Amino acid sequence: MDYTNPNGSATVSIFLRKYPATASLDQRLGSLLVNPGGPGGSGSSTVEALGEYISTMLDGRYDIIGFDPRAVNLTGPSTACHDIEYKFAHRAYQANLQGALFPHVDEATEAAHVAKLSAIQSSHHKACIARGNYDMLRNSGTVAVAKDMERIVQALGEDGLNYLGYSYGTILGATFAAIRPNLVKRMVLDGVSDAEAYFSDVSQWGRAGMQDSHKTFAGFISTCIEAGPTECALAVGKDNKTETTEGLTKRLDMLYAKLGKEPLIVEDSLTGPGIVQGHNVQLAVFSFMYFPNTWPELAQGLALLEQGDGRDFYPSVNALIYGTFPEPYTENVFNRSMQRFPGSTRESVYPILCGDSPQLNMTNQEYADYFHEMGRLGPGGEQLALIVGGCRGWSFRATERYTGPWEVEKGLNKTKFPILFVSLDADPITPLASAVKMSKGFGTESATLLIQSGFGHSSLAHPSVCTLNNIRGYLLDGKVPKNGTYCTPEYVLQPSP
Repeated sequence: MDYTNPNGSATVSIFLRKYPATASLDQRLGSLLVNPGGPGGSGSSTVEALGEYISTMLDGRYDIIGFDPRAVNLTGPSTACHDIEYKFAHRAYQANLQGALFPHVDEATEAAHVAKLSAIQSSHHKACIARGNYDMLRNSGTVAVAKDMERIVQALGEDGLNYLGYSYGTILGATFAAIRPNLVKRMVLDGVSDAEAYFSDVSQWGRAGMQDSHKTFAGFISTCIEAGPTECALAVGKDNKTETTEGLTKRLDMLYAKLGKEPLIVEDSLTGPGIVQGHNVQLAVFSFMYFPNTWPELAQGLALLEQGDGRDFYPSVNALIYGTFPEPYTENVFNRSMQRFPGSTRESVYPILCGDSPQLNMTNQEYADYFHEMGRLGPGGEQLALIVGGCRGWSFRATERYTGPWEVEKGLNKTKFPILFVSLDADPITPLASAVKMSKGFGTESATLLIQSGFGHSSLAHPSVCTLNNIRGYLLDGKVPKNGTYCTPEYVLQPSP
């Protein structure tokens, strides 16, 4: 369990799922480990959902292996701080109902809002202090998981790591490359996060993530207008005239403000009755920015909200708790602790995200200021501030944390094979600047960067044949794209009729 104590008797059981290679034996290339991000994303679930797609993309030449990192899903011992997941889901529902500090109002109202939100968020921390597995909460950090990956490679009998990581998975991959450079065989890091900021200051990591969010939001607005009303329900205004960028942006701001003052009552929906508030709508917009193929659906939902109809929109607000039943975590076919709770606020995020960086100490006023700052950095920044704010006061520091070096000039060692970094130029949460920084830090001998034009989170969000062919060539034939290779997508967002 604790790699800093090799004589300790406690162990961790890593859950893995494999989509086996289909190519002939003489064409197989070994195993490819996959991590979907998070932190808190399940590799085993990813292989269940995308294993066939990844295998087909790579001609069936790899065993596609997903593993659940420590604190995640079916890997144990569990870091759950409650006996049934419904209890955590109820706390998360309270946090969602209170929501991010948005829209911004007067100081007195904001102070009361943040005080209540802080109390809700700290309740989980207190539950972990009272009932959590102290050793696992301290031994679920990224460095420990990177060392688990080394053990997986050893168990497979292979001479190095082949790895495909997205989002937070790029932090995990970069950490592995930094501490075990001689074991890097093939490594694709797509949707690159700033690993240095992540380990040094979680609030700065939040700031770094917002640099391109305005580009993604602008893409949503512009492609909607270009597509017209048959493809995008927001493309025309009440006067039936084609919207302008300023006009449509103002409409959304007015909707936020209206629902911030007076929530929309939903009498019934798929998940029951409730209310839709301004911060709920902002969260939905921010979340939908990850997946451009869902933008027409988002536009339709927003148009209905403008008309006072929240029946279709409300389930996306209430989905945090819907379907999460009051039963033990181990009530499943594997008899292991399994997290069904969705999203970036699942319980597993705390021991990883919060434990990997120094303790975040913010007063309520500083938290309110951080909400404002993040909102200025980009559309939806308040929602990322809400996630970061969940780390306030978290006292379970990871036993091992990697604090550098992150640059070859400062001692970062050369990897066995160059890493392929991949970044869109309009990603709402992992900006191009982070990919440039990380690839530059590893140096020209250990890294190359492929840049793709497009909107959304990682190259999966806005497919490009050029990008796909470069990733295939790298993983199948060891062809390293020239640094700065630029690709464009074929998929048209919200196509015009």
